[in-house]
Amino acid sequence: MTNKTAGLSSTSDAPQSREEQINRLLVRARALLHNNARQSEVLAKQAFEIASRENPPYPFGIAESWEILSIIEWDRSEYQTALSHALQALEQFETLGNICKQAEVLNHIAGINYFLGNTSQALEYGFTALQLAEQCNQPSLLASILNDTGYAMLHLGNPRTALTQLMRSLAMHREVGSLSGEAQALDSIGKAYLLLGDTEQALNYAQQSLELDRKIEYHRAETEALGNIGKIWIAAGDVDRAISYFQQSLVLSQARGYRQFEAATLFDLSQAQLVSGKPDLAVATLKQAQAVADDIGTNPVLAEIHRALADIYEQAGEITASLTHYKQFHTLQEAASNEMSTLRLNGLRATHEAETARQQAEIYRLKNVELQKEIEEREKLIAELDAFSRTVAHDLKNPLWVITGLGEYILEFLLTTGDETIIQMGNEQIGMGYKMGRIIDELLLLAQVRQHTVTPEIIDMRIVINEVRARLARQISEQQAELLMPDTWPAAQGYAPWIEEIWANYISNAIKYGGHPPRVELGAQRENGHVRFWVRDNGSGLLDEERAQLFTEFTRLPSKHGSKGGHGLGLSIVKRIVEKLGGTVGIDSQPGSGSTFSFTLPAAADETPNDALSALPDQPL
Repeated sequence: MTNKTAGLSSTSDAPQSREEQINRLLVRARALLHNNARQSEVLAKQAFEIASRENPPYPFGIAESWEILSIIEWDRSEYQTALSHALQALEQFETLGNICKQAEVLNHIAGINYFLGNTSQALEYGFTALQLAEQCNQPSLLASILNDTGYAMLHLGNPRTALTQLMRSLAMHREVGSLSGEAQALDSIGKAYLLLGDTEQALNYAQQSLELDRKIEYHRAETEALGNIGKIWIAAGDVDRAISYFQQSLVLSQARGYRQFEAATLFDLSQAQLVSGKPDLAVATLKQAQAVADDIGTNPVLAEIHRALADIYEQAGEITASLTHYKQFHTLQEAASNEMSTLRLNGLRATHEAETARQQAEIYRLKNVELQKEIEEREKLIAELDAFSRTVAHDLKNPLWVITGLGEYILEFLLTTGDETIIQMGNEQIGMGYKMGRIIDELLLLAQVRQHTVTPEIIDMRIVINEVRARLARQISEQQAELLMPDTWPAAQGYAPWIEEIWANYISNAIKYGGHPPRVELGAQRENGHVRFWVRDNGSGLLDEERAQLFTEFTRLPSKHGSKGGHGLGLSIVKRIVEKLGGTVGIDSQPGSGSTFSFTLPAAADETPNDALSALPDQPL
């Protein structure tokens, strides 16, 4: 053979000829991946057999075969098989030390985890792939991973940050002339604009994606694009057009055997039918979706189907059928959560091993016995905290979802009996369930803040505050709290999900320990390159010794402040978050004069100085 595959030696002995043969088979298999999957599979299996059967084996050919076979199973919605093949490929590429192929396979594994309903784990794999891809001189690979991590970030509720990555991915795909990559980036950008409420831009990018998918005959992506356009028309208020696009997506997914898309599209179609006032037709469509989802074993979609059926039957007054589907919904949700915990545990183990290796190398370089001892002690504490967090999440949180969910559902029926004692007991049960859930969430957040490194971005504080108000709506309503805030906020840099936790903690405490009724004022001002944000309550205030202990872990307010004391984690988490984002926390309080809790963040570079912003008249909730 005269043509040589890149990376092979220039000799002409038998092993080289065999490697050339294998590489050519694999190149043909990749070219046929999305247009002729059956032939692609035949070629990949043939390459695998030749690479494995002779001595010595050809590791690159084995790994590449596993990767192609994994992609084929992915297209068939056989996600567990796809994951098994991908892990085989990753192991081989790690042994070879091929960083670029590791990045490619890790990104593929991230996509599989996303479709298995494990968005957080998908994002972890995606960011690992991104770090490796940055070391490769392959713009097309980096562009693909940027698109996929941006897509995962959309589903973690961060569309603005995702949009930045997706626009970068689109530009890179266009620069290298990758039409399939460009189509995927356009599709993801359309989803980002939809989440931001801009249906016109969402439709513009989604239509461009659909046109490219059809041009390159990438039918799987065409199926997804049709469904996405249907969702955009739903948001734009045109149900008939939405149904038309869902039906086109359904026909294509059924013809091509894309079972995951078939189940999801049937679900979307049922929701459109409900909006158009056809509940009987929606139930029939949901039953079809249930049959497909049962067949392929996708718990997240199946859970949503049962939840939708429960809601329809409840509105129709069929209480027994509604309760049956509601219980199935919670059972599936618990199963999906258990699967997610197992995958995350494997990721944590790998991360822990990598960190241990890094610390050992640092110890060897510094030859410092005291440093080694300190690192070992910290590592032990970290491992104990991680193990405790995982145990709590696995053993407590999943049953709590069932307890509180069923408790709320049953309470709806008890409200009609007029028995105040039973209603009060039900409310107390639900309240304790939510309280335990919050404790677990804070423990997990504490571990996350310690482990993760984030990239600061300019924060739209109005959006963050609105999220917090929605999150605390029940507490605000029950306590009849007044919430005062400015119309505008100075621009600061940070990480929106963590900043939301800061505000939620401060505002919740201000309501809990404030006056009767609570009056909570929010404000901000620039000072020395930072922005100080604050929350002021009308409570009884704190003594000096009480203020000194507030931001310490597992420290609670004294009993004189009421029987609402927490578990002592909230403010310590706030302190960790703020310091990690480059700011500081503070408190100003005098007995009888209320308390003002504050935190600072770095000011945005393009922000012009503002005077201090004071709270405006009450904004009704």
